[in-house]
Amino acid sequence: MAAELRAPGATSTRGGKTASSGPGAHEAPEAEPLQLTLQAAAQIRGLIIDHVLLPGEKIRQVELAERVGVSRSPLREALRTLESEGVVAYEINRGYVVARLDDDDLAQIYRMRQLLEEELLRTVQRPSSDVLNQLKDLNEKMMISIDERNVAEVLRYNREFHFAIFDLSPLSQIRKEVSRLWQMSDIYSAAWWRRQPEAKKRINTEHKAIISALRKFDLDKLVEICGIHRTGGLERAAIGLPPAPSR
Repeated sequence: MAAELRAPGATSTRGGKTASSGPGAHEAPEAEPLQLTLQAAAQIRGLIIDHVLLPGEKIRQVELAERVGVSRSPLREALRTLESEGVVAYEINRGYVVARLDDDDLAQIYRMRQLLEEELLRTVQRPSSDVLNQLKDLNEKMMISIDERNVAEVLRYNREFHFAIFDLSPLSQIRKEVSRLWQMSDIYSAAWWRRQPEAKKRINTEHKAIISALRKFDLDKLVEICGIHRTGGLERAAIGLPPAPSR
């Protein structure tokens, strides 16, 4: 959801005239392109996770703009956003392509995740009962999505589960970087889930153990369980590495 760009009552200058954005005025025109960019970026991420766009594949901007329903300008901004996240890359003479990772890249990403996530986990505040109930609910929804083989929802609820925990830490900059690292490896986790949905029991057990450690506020145990859980994630992502597409 796009945030408001100016506070109520702020003004903008267009053609030498001042236009109010206060109550009753039209919404700031800058908000619409930003919203379109964010929506386009989200749709492109979805296409990559669903393997409509494959790692290493050239992104054909005219076709993609038509597919996601935006003009070329917000599409270019969306691609720049995804490039900053490591989801797509720009190659000379080819343009934008879906980023492709190999085993070594994934190992580095998960090593960075280990270091940064441990910092977050060791600085979390004691969770409220509402947060603990939210985690329980997210895990149950994830298990249902596994049964339904809905990979997009599995990834969504898994991410929301872990980031509800990371949000308990005040280290916001580290949390942003962890989010970027998750986005880079999500497409490989998705590929694994399509082939290996039977891990439900183990992941459910680990998620419940994470909730238990949080409830007891045993941060050493929390770091330990999340480390084991993350190692399993690396194994799943590595198995999900797809073959390179033909150019």
